[in-house]
Amino acid sequence: MQETISKAKVPFTTANVAKCMCPKCPVQGKSQCVADKMANIKEALKASPLKREQIPGEYCSTSTATCQDLNPKMGCICGTCAIFADYKLASGQPAGYFCRDGMAR
Repeated sequence: MQETISKAKVPFTTANVAKCMCPKCPVQGKSQCVADKMANIKEALKASPLKREQIPGEYCSTSTATCQDLNPKMGCICGTCAIFADYKLASGQPAGYFCRDGMAR
């Protein structure tokens, strides 16, 4: 998986994780899995390389969510994210819901 991440349109970096809006997304709002990962985020950000399964977001880089308790019926906020603008993801695929539909291409 790390090789796939390294070829992603959006680099999976600590700087991008810091900009990521995923933990604030209503899709993740009631996820216990995301809450557990956020409780350990400082430790997870010390890893080199970052481990996808420890970061609750930046799905545009890493592909679909490892947490299974997300609610994709809730409104996606990918379009409000700085990463979405920085990497011009509006013109790529998928157009959002990276947590469900996979990394940006």
